[in-house]
Amino acid sequence: MSKSLFEDLKNAANKALTAKTKEESIKQLRLAFSLFTKETYRFSKVYQNMQQRLDLVKKELEKNQNTLKRKVEDLRSTTTYLNNILKNSSQGIIFIDMDQIITTFNKEAINILEIEEIDILFNKYNDFFKDDFFGFSIKDALKYESIKNLNYVNFKNKEIEVTTSFIKNTPKNQMGIIIMLKDITELKRYQTIASRNERLKELGHMQANIAHEIKNPLGAIRGYASLLYRDLESNINLRNMSGYILDASKALERLVNNVLYFSRPIDMNFVMVDVVEVIKLLVKSIKFDKTFSNDINIITHFSDKQILLPLDKEFFKSAILNLIINAIQAMEDNGTITISVMKNNSMCNIILQDEGKGIEEKDLENIASPFFTTKMSGNGLGLSEAYKIIKAHFGTIEVRSLLNKGSTFTINLPLRRAK
Repeated sequence: MSKSLFEDLKNAANKALTAKTKEESIKQLRLAFSLFTKETYRFSKVYQNMQQRLDLVKKELEKNQNTLKRKVEDLRSTTTYLNNILKNSSQGIIFIDMDQIITTFNKEAINILEIEEIDILFNKYNDFFKDDFFGFSIKDALKYESIKNLNYVNFKNKEIEVTTSFIKNTPKNQMGIIIMLKDITELKRYQTIASRNERLKELGHMQANIAHEIKNPLGAIRGYASLLYRDLESNINLRNMSGYILDASKALERLVNNVLYFSRPIDMNFVMVDVVEVIKLLVKSIKFDKTFSNDINIITHFSDKQILLPLDKEFFKSAILNLIINAIQAMEDNGTITISVMKNNSMCNIILQDEGKGIEEKDLENIASPFFTTKMSGNGLGLSEAYKIIKAHFGTIEVRSLLNKGSTFTINLPLRRAK
């Protein structure tokens, strides 16, 4: 209520009280009531306007609150989405901020680096890794905001591909290095197997061509040597010389025949065979074979009494025998060979361990190549033949070796024939 209006009401009330006549008093009271009514109406209008404005503000607040709620839900959904990506990514993901604090360390990074998230998260990078652990200096990369994009590191017998990127053009508390890790150990192994198989294929073609080219003139040499040996009966020295030629040509012919046999594709006859029984009988026959040293001890372990596999029995026996002979030769006829056979999901694993002198790392990739051998005797076809037979069974052979400690050959064969 304004001050002037209040004064007018006060004056009207006083006049009504001091009026000399009743009519004058009523007149003043009516004037005061009129003034009060007008002011009450004005107050009502002001209240209505304020109420309308308050309703508008309330609606605006509700609208803003709903918008904020939706944005919070979207942010929570996006955060969950990104966390799921980080959690289930096939690559290890690490983020290091400008203060060298590790702020992201996902599940695959835990698997690859074998460090628990709770131990490493929000701690200093240098507390867990050398500065150049990932193939570059973290300190320099953060300082100069420059980084090498691709590196390869070895960690606990794992081959790790390291992809890196520097996050910049963003607020400083969001800047840093993102490191993505990929365990490519299995990929490298398969690449080695593929390369070896390709080499074997090329060598097979080449050997077959060379063997055919040698075989014809070799037959002529052997034929003429036989005639000379027959006709020089009266001349012992010349007859002996022709005999040497004849023996050498026979040895060379055997080698050529081996090469031709190796280069031919294997015609497999698959039947379900108990691999446990095959290996037991093979080991028993070796123990009774007088050509093998009595100082060789063969121990067998089987996870099951019977393990049925789709095999060509004779070819499979040949492959296992070649591996056993290779182990015996590596131990120089003295030591223990352990053969373990076990089922593993859809595969059968046959593990053959020896106590021989081992294989140098530079030779591991070549042991399946025909004619490759580190022995003084032998033609280098035994292991090649074993690899070829196991491959024809849709299997693989893996080898690990330590010098002066021995070698381990692992044969992986499917329990069911591939269709």
